[in-house]
Amino acid sequence: MNYKKNPLDAETLRQLALERFGHPKVDSAGDLSAEQSQGLLEDLAISKIELELQNEHLNATRAQLELALSQSTELYDFAPVGCFSTDGTGLVVKLNLAGARLLGQERARILGTRFDQFFPESERSGINTLLRASMESGDVRRCEVALLDKNRTQKHMQVELAPLGHGLGCHAILVDITERKQLEQKLRESEARWKFALDAVGDGVWDWDVRNGAVTYSSRFAQLYGFDSDEFGIHVESWSSRIHPDDRQRVMAALQRCLTGNAASYSNEYRGQCKDGSWKWILARGAVFSRDVDGAVLRMIGTHTDVTVRKQMEETVQVVSGLQQAVFDSLPFYIAVLDRDGNILQTNAVWKAYAAVNGFGNRCGFVGASYSDVLETVMGGVSETIGAASVGIAAVMSREQPSYQLEYAYRAAGETRWFVMKVSPVSDGQGRVVVSHQDVSSLKEAELTSLRLANYDDLTGALSRRNFLEVAEREWMRSTRYQLPLMALAVDLDRFKTINDENGHSIGDAILKNFVQVANEVLRESDVIGRMGGDEFAVLLPNTTLEGGRALALRIVDKVSSSPVEVDGRDVSYTVSIGGSCLLREASFADLFKRADAALYQAKNGGRDRVAIDTSGTPCLW
Repeated sequence: MNYKKNPLDAETLRQLALERFGHPKVDSAGDLSAEQSQGLLEDLAISKIELELQNEHLNATRAQLELALSQSTELYDFAPVGCFSTDGTGLVVKLNLAGARLLGQERARILGTRFDQFFPESERSGINTLLRASMESGDVRRCEVALLDKNRTQKHMQVELAPLGHGLGCHAILVDITERKQLEQKLRESEARWKFALDAVGDGVWDWDVRNGAVTYSSRFAQLYGFDSDEFGIHVESWSSRIHPDDRQRVMAALQRCLTGNAASYSNEYRGQCKDGSWKWILARGAVFSRDVDGAVLRMIGTHTDVTVRKQMEETVQVVSGLQQAVFDSLPFYIAVLDRDGNILQTNAVWKAYAAVNGFGNRCGFVGASYSDVLETVMGGVSETIGAASVGIAAVMSREQPSYQLEYAYRAAGETRWFVMKVSPVSDGQGRVVVSHQDVSSLKEAELTSLRLANYDDLTGALSRRNFLEVAEREWMRSTRYQLPLMALAVDLDRFKTINDENGHSIGDAILKNFVQVANEVLRESDVIGRMGGDEFAVLLPNTTLEGGRALALRIVDKVSSSPVEVDGRDVSYTVSIGGSCLLREASFADLFKRADAALYQAKNGGRDRVAIDTSGTPCLW
């Protein structure tokens, strides 16, 4: 932008001044006196300086205005919403980059085009009406429209129109609300699926607009009361009037607690009257869906479920509970019925006696208590056992397992007792289970005794023949696989029959026990001794070479010969003979022990009380 500057020469200024004062134009030799000319020039110089100062100020102001205009243009172009300006006839005279993107065309192609042509024909009439109304009234007008971009993709726009001045056109703002519309559609579809799903499982759905009292009831809701979907009504009273008089106050109080925020949700069971006058038991549940900024409830949603059958079953259970309790009390086990939350619904007399004897009173073992508290007391507080029991109960409750059984030990007052916990489901559809604890201490003791008899020699404490051979075969396989040395010893008490005949079997038994005790003092923790029968024993020495096995066998022979058995105040001495063999490439432990047994006979034939090692082959020293 250019501005005209003041003339600089004095003659031109003089002529301009004369014209302003109405004097005719004069030449350089005019009629003015020198004094008048001098005064006039001084006045004009002052005016010139003032005008130049004003001109400088105007130039600075112009620069600021141009900068502000540039920044305004940038903000306009890069605004996140589409901005348009139209003239009085509806032609687009200005738009930003976002507006061009929303319409899917270049800005140059849009300028000079009617604003309404970018909308579907069905929307154009409404847009034009809105434009005129905004310009005529001077008010801001809004609407939502759909349009197709150049890719024929439908978009949803929010249009806001503001008049620029009477007859000057409008300023329009376009906001893309496609995503919001899609989310709203998904929400509507989700609600429809939710209502359909609940209808499918038999629950009636209600949706209450608390502000105006209108309620939308699903078709299943009306059917619960015997009505067609269009018969039930659309107000809260359509439902509340059908609550049994004895239940109404309780139900409405629970609903009010939810509305006021004193309860997170609403749940109640009551009797509801059907169309034919009969009564049903209804489980009503609901929650606040939305509130306004002040916390007032706007919308509440919930369900109604027909629980008549369950209530009738509960009444039947109450009728027979006396007989059932008598049966429970007659059983010697600790029996409890649990609900799906793990709370005790019913127990038998054994539980009550246990609670009374152990000072638990009503804190444990009675209806209403949590079974996890019971487990703490009856399982001795062992966390691993309690954890396993809790997991098993939960698995049966959820029907992941048909049943569960756990054997555990309870240690108290220096005594260990064994129990078996059994968990079985109750086929009532309520997720209930029956848990019992049976004292099996006598059976467990018999089992442990039988196990000891099967695996250990009852007299000496050495491994039984069967158990020793099983252990030895596993050790032979390990040594062969990992190329480790292994020694086997065959041991026989010398002249044991003579000792028995001369001193009696009690002395013989004492000698057998003494030998195992002496041998264990010499053997390492990894070594194994077993009684093969009578006075014959076998010793397994893992990770032991031929020389190491020979040294250990000699120590056993020396230790036995220096450890007589004291019986009735006198010492009875005895000796042993030992044959040993080192692992070669046998097919089994039996082959290894066969060579040790052969070496044993060499020791006996050589005079007894000695060690003989089989050297028939080259030992596998790996």
